[in-house]
Amino acid sequence: MKPKAKVKPKEKRMQYDAENLKKAIKAVNSGMSKKQAAKQFQVPRSTIQFRINNPDKINPRPGPSTVLTESEEKDIVNWIVQSSKKGFPRRKEDIQHSVSVFIKKSNRSSCFTDNCPGEKWLKLFLKRHPESSIRTPESVTAASSVVSEKDIRGWFNGIEKYLKDNEYFDILSDPSRVFNGDETNFLLCPKTGVVLALKGDKNIYEIDRGQAKSAITVMFTFCANGDTTPPMVILPYKRLPGEIASKVPKEWGIGLSDNGWMKAELFYDYIKNVLHPYLVKEGKIFPVILFVDGHKTHLTLQVSELCSDLGIILIALYPNCTRILQPADVAAFFPLKCAWKQCVLRWRRDHPAQALTKTEFVPILKTAIDVSLKPNSIKNGFRACGLQPWNADALDYTKCLGDSKGKQTSQTLPTNKTSENDPQHPKPMTRNDFINIVSWDTINKLNRKEEQTIHDASKLLQNLWHFLEMF
Repeated sequence: MKPKAKVKPKEKRMQYDAENLKKAIKAVNSGMSKKQAAKQFQVPRSTIQFRINNPDKINPRPGPSTVLTESEEKDIVNWIVQSSKKGFPRRKEDIQHSVSVFIKKSNRSSCFTDNCPGEKWLKLFLKRHPESSIRTPESVTAASSVVSEKDIRGWFNGIEKYLKDNEYFDILSDPSRVFNGDETNFLLCPKTGVVLALKGDKNIYEIDRGQAKSAITVMFTFCANGDTTPPMVILPYKRLPGEIASKVPKEWGIGLSDNGWMKAELFYDYIKNVLHPYLVKEGKIFPVILFVDGHKTHLTLQVSELCSDLGIILIALYPNCTRILQPADVAAFFPLKCAWKQCVLRWRRDHPAQALTKTEFVPILKTAIDVSLKPNSIKNGFRACGLQPWNADALDYTKCLGDSKGKQTSQTLPTNKTSENDPQHPKPMTRNDFINIVSWDTINKLNRKEEQTIHDASKLLQNLWHFLEMF
């Protein structure tokens, strides 16, 4: 029986550095032999020969060409690094989505399913660019009770270093170049609160003429000098009805989405077609700084590139503490929501038989904006948040419920003598107990007095929370 021939093991592909390949080609062009260049620079001789004969080839790496060019991939790496420094650490889904959008817009063919790169592409991308890697971020729970003063001061230090390294820090000394943007929603049927009725009557009703839970999202941007820029109203339509469009001021923006929520595409449109034209019209000096929260809609690669082109520096506020750091939450939205409720009640009195619809939303909102958003209040909001003037000591750190190790601090109500094992004297509720029961998201809504959470039960929670805050 004829013995089996030995199978020659497959040679492992030689790995080499793109920079070494360039040096090897330069050395050969200067007179060095290909064999000697291959040995000295650790590049296959055949590769050197191929590159010399095909100088138009742009891919210096082994294997087939990548979908994106080397320059385009470097742009993505730079976006990842800069986003992280500004408080927007990118997730792998963000990278894949941004590449997918780029491929579709450039009409470039690819081997990806639905033009969206998969896990294998991402793995090879990170291998080609080892300066970026998948990291586990410091955990910040939805309950911002773990945020400490040390965390926020660390954010101030990090942002200050980034701005100084890029020679942007002087912008913070000019209030007309510092902005804060955020979106909020308005109920078409806000709760009316208490009413007058017959004493002792237990059945007091009021008809909601409209969809009780229907809300409209609006994007606002406020300036540290007290100005309010034109907002964008986001409506749940595929095509904007003419009767609504006719009532929108020409400088305002209108965004359309299936569910009426903010999307990355709408934020891009807002920056390009609403905010930037306003800044140009007002004669603002570029670049400007725009503080936003870290929501995924606020920074895609496309938004980042647009802002870079327009001279807008996006900075992400520290997660889960916009109630402390964001002027929109601290100073603007509460009086605006109160004015909205009063304007709706006034409209109801004038139109008792009609239901408030989206057609009347913009005129009523404009009235609420005009009567509630005062320049001094907005300025004080930026000052209280330490954003302008830039001052980490200006914040009220008593709102931070976390310690330096990222744990909640225990703040117990004063009480009489108790025993854990005595059912007649149960252990008193602590601040942390309350947070764990109702969640910090609910507490934030209660503090902002968002109408959809202020029903009969939540009013009791709100009173209890305000009572706990006294200790």
